[in-house]
Amino acid sequence: MFDFGFNELLLLSILIIILFGPKELPIVLRSIHRFFSKLWVYSKEIRTSIESLVNEVDISEQQELKKLDKEINKVSEDIENKSNG
Repeated sequence: MFDFGFNELLLLSILIIILFGPKELPIVLRSIHRFFSKLWVYSKEIRTSIESLVNEVDISEQQELKKLDKEINKVSEDIENKSNG
């Protein structure tokens, strides 16, 4: 997801320790973890809802195509019957 190298992670770790101190570091890391966990869950929910919407649209389009296919078959049968009769 993020393209961090070792140097970037080391710099980020030092900045977090300086800003929050070693006593508050576990609390900060837990809150960051909770935030990203919720973000991941929400993104997964959004992805599944979008996929379900796409599937619903596909199903409705398939039903419309089946109806059109039936109508085309009916018209072609009518044409064949009129040309033979």
